Amino acid sequence: VTPLEDSPAWKSGVLAGDIVLEINGKDTEGITTAEAISQLTGEEGTNVTIKVRHLTGKEQKITITRARIKVPTVKGVMKKDDNSWDFMLDRKNKIGYIRLTQFTDQSIRKLQAAMKKLSDENFKGLVLDLRFNPGGLLDSAVKVSDMFLDGNQKIVSVRGRSSRDRSFSSTANTPYKDLPLVVMINGSSASASEIVSGALKDNDRAKVLGTRSFGKGSVQQVKMLESGLGALKVTNALYYLPSGRNIHRKEESETWGVDPHDGYFVDMTDEQVTKMLEIRRDPAINHEVPDDVTPEWLEKETADLQLAAALKALQGKLATGEWPAVGGKGIAELTRSREIDRLRKLRESINERLSEIDKRIEKLGKGEDPDADDKDADDKDADANENDADKQNDGK
Repeated sequence: VTPLEDSPAWKSGVLAGDIVLEINGKDTEGITTAEAISQLTGEEGTNVTIKVRHLTGKEQKITITRARIKVPTVKGVMKKDDNSWDFMLDRKNKIGYIRLTQFTDQSIRKLQAAMKKLSDENFKGLVLDLRFNPGGLLDSAVKVSDMFLDGNQKIVSVRGRSSRDRSFSSTANTPYKDLPLVVMINGSSASASEIVSGALKDNDRAKVLGTRSFGKGSVQQVKMLESGLGALKVTNALYYLPSGRNIHRKEESETWGVDPHDGYFVDMTDEQVTKMLEIRRDPAINHEVPDDVTPEWLEKETADLQLAAALKALQGKLATGEWPAVGGKGIAELTRSREIDRLRKLRESINERLSEIDKRIEKLGKGEDPDADDKDADDKDADANENDADKQNDGK
């Protein structure tokens, strides 16, 4: 779905949707997930090099330094001098911004603390960013939804193979039930992210902005085989939104996950997403957001078209009392068009891969080394790097 934010892979440039072609020079064709994990993991401080194909079609070798993954689940606009987060996006209009990267057992406590900081600054609106959030705990998703929903509103239901279906609803303890709210999602928002965004949308509690979510709404149980030689993963239930829509994406499905509101479909190309994430990953960039920040400033400085649209929506709501349209209308057709584009890119990638396999088969049939071209290219890169180093030493 997406690399965990602030993980070694994320910092090194691995993107959502990347296909891993090689691990330490070895082709991943036909290997199991367990084998991939074994090759990727290792001692802290050591390196692993992978070759990926981005959604743009570009292939890239990425060297990752292994480390323990510690991911903050709640983030704001920028880090202050004391290393705490500033959660105020627009000081002039008092609009806050909170990004949830996962739903863990600590998320609700840290979200409440962030909301308390914004309350102390008398905030009047909030952008809740669930993009690139792969999900997490159901209990955490229910509690986050409950912060914004009035009492006794359905959040999610779990329907399984047995008759013991479960339904979760909001409580009367709702500290922010009237706060103007925009929830941002994209194709890498999954599981618990879809529960929260779907609950807030179906109960008319927030404007959902972005693109259709990933579609991971299954409850699975892993049972070890008595032989100890394997395990059986059984899907025993599915998540359903208050509207009755099944979150989980099946092969034959035409609808899944959560859609943005009509007029709030804001798409970003793979190239635009890559640029936005490059800016976000760069440790040298820590934007001083102006007090009277504008959507145009966000587009230019952060390359985040969706956040710019969310700010525009909230500024309009606070100024007029009405939600302005800030994106495309006709969600079904826009989503269908986006899916067609995605499948076309996938087809191109598959065709390229098939072409590479055909070339390898042809060379092997002739008794040639199928990796000779790659070795020559690596040698040329090494020579170029050595020449660059020599020039730098001469300069010194």
